[in-house]
Amino acid sequence: ALELKGTHIGWTCPQVKEMVAASMGGCLFLDEAYALSGSRDGDRGDSFADEALRTLLTELENNRTSLCCVLAGYPEAMERLLRADPGLLRRFPHILRLDDYAPSELAAIAASTAHARYGLRLADGVQEALAEHIDRVHRADIPK
Repeated sequence: ALELKGTHIGWTCPQVKEMVAASMGGCLFLDEAYALSGSRDGDRGDSFADEALRTLLTELENNRTSLCCVLAGYPEAMERLLRADPGLLRRFPHILRLDDYAPSELAAIAASTAHARYGLRLADGVQEALAEHIDRVHRADIPK
């Protein structure tokens, strides 16, 4: 979602419109969409984010049958985003919460990606060791 925000006055609106136009007939996937809330701890200090959100909502309304838009991000931050503008819940009425991957699942994805992209196979025990490493190093980051 950060790509929607302009860096100079007057850049945000055309940037949003361009990304929406490029998504016509498909899906506009905005990861870290909470960056469009324009606020941190109640401070409304990001006018570029506010403009991006207003423009996005207008473009989605004007093209509601021509594309799908998915807003993604961490649950707490997404809740703040949805409260930031009353039009958001109306335009995004479906909320899908996905569980985080378990360390063993992340290790399996790494093994699969190594094989699919590079033709590599992990040696015996490496996938299990990777899962243990992920669990040990990132335990505090993984919700239970």
